Amino acid sequence: MTENRKPTFCTVVVVNLLLLSLLMFSAQSSAQNRSSVELSLRPSELVNGVPKTMGFVFVNTVDHEVRIPPVSPCIPGRYSGMVKLNLEFLPLRPQIAGKAGGCGGAASHNQSILEQVKSWKRLQPGESLTLSYQRSELSVSEEAAGAYELWGQYQPPQLTAEDMTALEHAGIDFPSQPLRSAHLHFNRPN
Repeated sequence: MTENRKPTFCTVVVVNLLLLSLLMFSAQSSAQNRSSVELSLRPSELVNGVPKTMGFVFVNTVDHEVRIPPVSPCIPGRYSGMVKLNLEFLPLRPQIAGKAGGCGGAASHNQSILEQVKSWKRLQPGESLTLSYQRSELSVSEEAAGAYELWGQYQPPQLTAEDMTALEHAGIDFPSQPLRSAHLHFNRPN
């Protein structure tokens, strides 16, 4: 003979509390993983349908100040991030399709993180910062006729746990996770 047990009030309360805790943890985790900065590309100086210059646009998407560290060429530094332009190319005439990528920026310095952060660009809510480079400066110099797909990436500074703690205690927000822009498509005719 099997017993037909009904859940007790305490069991229902405990299950509901567990579900509520899971939902709160999930919301907190997704808020922590969401970046306070968005990255996009702004093409300019179109030559035969393809941009000669690309602007990496950092936009503050939160309701408080965010700081943007300087960017360095190709390798993120201890106090500087890195921007990189990626290319996927499909030629108009049969030849080898290609991929490319390059980076650009400024140098890193040897000061404490709280001294370094004083020179970082400040963005108020909704403000943006654009860093522009010639495609050739970013090692993306393809000029043939065909389809171009371009997108940008940002790598944050390689801060130590001690640096991160100091910034957190000082209430300084910055893009601490890698960022990626949407893909842009261009066609260069014959």
